[in-house]
Amino acid sequence: MSNLYKLKSIIDENANADGEDVQAVKSALDGLGYYEKPEWGITPYVDRAMFDAIERFQVDHDLKRDRVMKPGGETEKELAARSPTFRCIRCGGPHGGVYGPICPKCVEREKNS
Repeated sequence: MSNLYKLKSIIDENANADGEDVQAVKSALDGLGYYEKPEWGITPYVDRAMFDAIERFQVDHDLKRDRVMKPGGETEKELAARSPTFRCIRCGGPHGGVYGPICPKCVEREKNS
């Protein structure tokens, strides 16, 4: 499984989710056609559209329909298996996900800033 999908914390409607986790999940769901990215882009904040997308993804892949993603859980694993190409949450550039949700170029830019 890619590091991109090693969630730091649970994502559900009653928990405080990690912003990078939220962006990574939204990006992956957007790439698979489940989450429609708003005109202002993908934010680190949970929203109803993200939970609706998680639920549709769960239904389509015969997973427990609970609108939740847990670290190491079945929804996280299935999403990783279905998302071979990842987009950086900062610049939108494609990468293999081995650096997490941020591409190597953005990581390097942050180091040099």
